[in-house]
Amino acid sequence: MRNGTLLRSAALRALQCALLLGCGDDVSGPQLSNTTGSIRVLVALTGVDLPSKYQVMLGDREQSTPADASPTFYNLQPGVYSVSIRVPANCQVTGLNPREATVVGGQMTTVEFSVTCTMSTGSIQVTAGTTGVDLDPDGYRIRLEGVTVGGNPYLELIRIPATGTVTIARVPAGPMRVTLDGLSLNCNVEGTNPRVVSVAATETLALAFDIRCAADTDVLAYVGNSDDGRTDIYLVKADGTGTRRLTVQPSSETDPAWSADGKRIAFASDRDGNREIYVMDADGGATVRLTNEPSADYHPSWSPDGLRIAFVSERDGNAEIYVVNADGSNPVRLTNHASRDSDPVWSPDSRRIAFTSERDSRAEVYIMDGDGSGLTKFTLEGGSQPAWSPDGTRIAFAAQNCPFYAYVCPPSIFVKPITGAGDRLSATIGDGPSWSPDGRKIAYDGMECDFYFYECDRVAIRIARVDGTSVVGDVRGHSPAWRP
Repeated sequence: MRNGTLLRSAALRALQCALLLGCGDDVSGPQLSNTTGSIRVLVALTGVDLPSKYQVMLGDREQSTPADASPTFYNLQPGVYSVSIRVPANCQVTGLNPREATVVGGQMTTVEFSVTCTMSTGSIQVTAGTTGVDLDPDGYRIRLEGVTVGGNPYLELIRIPATGTVTIARVPAGPMRVTLDGLSLNCNVEGTNPRVVSVAATETLALAFDIRCAADTDVLAYVGNSDDGRTDIYLVKADGTGTRRLTVQPSSETDPAWSADGKRIAFASDRDGNREIYVMDADGGATVRLTNEPSADYHPSWSPDGLRIAFVSERDGNAEIYVVNADGSNPVRLTNHASRDSDPVWSPDSRRIAFTSERDSRAEVYIMDGDGSGLTKFTLEGGSQPAWSPDGTRIAFAAQNCPFYAYVCPPSIFVKPITGAGDRLSATIGDGPSWSPDGRKIAYDGMECDFYFYECDRVAIRIARVDGTSVVGDVRGHSPAWRP
């Protein structure tokens, strides 16, 4: 069967050569008849940055040809034909293009083109200057993305020290996206990153990135699994070090939420028989129970003014949003709908609450005033687990992201302005977003999927930069909450 396939392929190849062009430089193939002729195209390429191929046009016929080949068109009726070639922008054809060629029966007509090519690339000189403390020990990575002269994608990855200069040569002329990534979480680029620049042929474009590193003091509260299968509240530095366990009860503790001053943590626990809201000091001491209901209370969210805590309660037979004073007094129900309402989170000015609701047949993010009035729908194509940015201008949320080949659709993190359209945070697969205090990073429950997305599992807490430059982290836990 294989031999037969090869023979058929060879026969097809021979037929193509006979009807259209000679293969390579072999022009002895088809015998010329007295009634038809042929045209052979010779192209002499000189200079630098020569193309690997060019296009030959004969009338309305077009052929892509390797640079070292001389195409021949056979079985042409006698007459005058227009012959032209198309070369990259850095190359120039000497003389007329197109040119006329006269075909005579029984003869081969040769058309010659002379092409001179000049430099089509430039250089980019990147300088990194880093100041501050706890500098990145292994430096950074420069990512260049653009399009080559031939229309093919261009990607170059170059290492650069925390303070130093690197020159990247032979960069295709034209628009180029330059990204500095691989930074430690405590280091941030001052100014725009990534940058879109225009590279000119034969020239060197200079770019400078200023990076400032602060003391690595960012801390996350999160839920981790204990040795006996229970869950407890832990603290960890954003770089994954300094893990500390806060709760040691023979129960499951979940949903950590910080007070605005970073001194206390609200959380849910079933230590007294069912899930209730508790508050403890940031070191795990002085725990106080805030709610006491036969049904579950969970998902607390502390208002930035420190006065109230929003939470989810099932005390009326359905998951609804409630608020209570920070001392546990005066619980008030804010939502009243047959569908499930959950995941409340306060706006930075303590005036509004974003939450998840299934009242429109699928989970969407809604926003209401702090007293339950003024309800508006924030997402239109699905969304859950909202998180308000520290400056109050954006909301991060989880929504399904479906690769075309996926069997299941895992969630990803999206960021949407309060007014306007939003985008998926690149490279994220997971849910449960939490903003860093500086608004530059988002921690979330990272997921990993098999190649065809048949199964996806939560594996660790990860941190993504909002500018899309990197995703890092591997803390074994979930439900991260960034300390203010």
